[in-house]
Amino acid sequence: MPSLGPHVAMSAAVGVGTWAATGQEAAVPVAVIAGVLPDADHLLDYYLWWVKRERRYLILFLHGWEYLLLGVGLYLFVLREPWFLAAILGYTTQVGADQLFNGVRWHTYLITVRAARGFRAITSISDESISRSDNALIASLPFGRDRVRRWFDNRR
Repeated sequence: MPSLGPHVAMSAAVGVGTWAATGQEAAVPVAVIAGVLPDADHLLDYYLWWVKRERRYLILFLHGWEYLLLGVGLYLFVLREPWFLAAILGYTTQVGADQLFNGVRWHTYLITVRAARGFRAITSISDESISRSDNALIASLPFGRDRVRRWFDNRR
């Protein structure tokens, strides 16, 4: 997981683009929320990995290309609203950036594949990635980084 900064920047850019194309100001915050909120699912994995010290699983229940397909289908056939388009584009920046830049296996962002494999981390992410996962969380914190870093170091 990269820090939240790039996700905010990319989703804000698509939000501004959607606002410019559609005239709907709400596109900006909606795109940012859709581009950042999926990272909240990392909290469950951090809890499992660092508090319970259980590293067998990688859940990521909000990360899945299938959600994008569902969103596009809903947009095309049910909910043709500019704010919903912004949400789809913001979510696409989230999952797309993670898929491209996190150095994970091709199926990591397919929730159906992860579920079929029992959400086992070893089939989705390397032990090295789990070990350094705390860096992105710490980089995203507005304050208290040293204290959180020490906590992670004590958990190793």
